[in-house]
Amino acid sequence: MSTQSGIFDVIFGLSAVAFNLLIAAILIAQKAGREKLVRVLGLLWLGLLFPLTLAFVSFRQAKQDARILLYFGLVFVYMLVESLLDYVFKIDFRKKAGTHVPYILLEYLALFSLIAIAFDIDRRWGWAVSISFWILMGSLVFSYWDKIFGRKKA
Repeated sequence: MSTQSGIFDVIFGLSAVAFNLLIAAILIAQKAGREKLVRVLGLLWLGLLFPLTLAFVSFRQAKQDARILLYFGLVFVYMLVESLLDYVFKIDFRKKAGTHVPYILLEYLALFSLIAIAFDIDRRWGWAVSISFWILMGSLVFSYWDKIFGRKKA
């Protein structure tokens, strides 16, 4: 591994961890009704497109396995769909199963792609991204707890 690719590996690893943790923070902020914070966190999340693109270019120049480039593509497609639906067209697609289910499938493809890329770089990055993924899953359960288990009203 060259020093340059090592730097881009770190950029990718930190970006992938931030990707998961920012989504987790967005879910918690939404549950708390903090819409301005949700917007700021969402824009920070979209800002990860820049370091992820740098990492992609580095991987591409290193002639990485096409599978890794496909994983990057899934992440970028997810980010594009998210930005178009939430920020450009402002479509509330989460209320209908017909639009929400495909979105969730794409999201999980992107999340698992981040984990796969991270493990391809190094086991330690793979575990760091995996742990941040499970933190995201915990925040998802927390944010939907009332809907999942029902909330008794006094």
